[in-house]
Amino acid sequence: MSEQNNIPAVSLVGAKKSFGENEVLRGVTLEVNRGETVAVIGPSGGGKSTLLRCMTLLERLDDGTLRYEDDVVTEGYGVYADKRALAKARSHFGLVFQNYNLFPHMTLLQNVMDAPVQVQKRPRAEVEKEACALIEKVGLTGNEYKVPCQLSGGQQQRASIARALALNPEILYFDEPTSALDPELTGEVLKVIRQLAAEDITIVVVTHEMAFAREVADRVVFMDGGVVVEEGKPEEVLVNPTQERTRAFLERYSG
Repeated sequence: MSEQNNIPAVSLVGAKKSFGENEVLRGVTLEVNRGETVAVIGPSGGGKSTLLRCMTLLERLDDGTLRYEDDVVTEGYGVYADKRALAKARSHFGLVFQNYNLFPHMTLLQNVMDAPVQVQKRPRAEVEKEACALIEKVGLTGNEYKVPCQLSGGQQQRASIARALALNPEILYFDEPTSALDPELTGEVLKVIRQLAAEDITIVVVTHEMAFAREVADRVVFMDGGVVVEEGKPEEVLVNPTQERTRAFLERYSG
């Protein structure tokens, strides 16, 4: 059991990804342990979102190894496992997008219930009970029968978090979850992520919220130019970075 616990929740080694002649990931290595919250920061175009898209199988790596615990997704040269193995790998994680991606014709409750019923084929009554508990968890009780256009941006983002949690993933990925929100609504969403981190759910979040990263993350990863420039504890990377590129980014950001 202890040996199993030593296996990273997700492991990425030597990840490479290009779009045409644009090399976006240039040999990125990243491991995330169970219960860890990792914040990925860096300038636009540095490879952060592409990294997440490759880790969540929305994009295919050109080279490198990707594993979820013992489940191998790819071991290099862009050769991926078969459909059954990929489906198993996808069961490890949930993804919260920048722009919610809720089904516009479904109520909040239907959005949260959809995947467990349709994908996992679980009993509807059982799923509905769990969905209501998740809606309460993200602070949306009373909105179960509203459709997305009746919810604020912050409420829609919290709804997308509840939907991701409905599949009981081991890892939650967030890609700039507050980038489309004003400061007041941003606080609502960060509060939920902060709560999840306190519950030892494994989280990888691409964010531009430096104060949030410093407060919540166990580890901060700074990416620029398609590589990991620096990583470490928040107080190390965000307060006393060792790399000039990290210092320059933080100075520009705060400036």
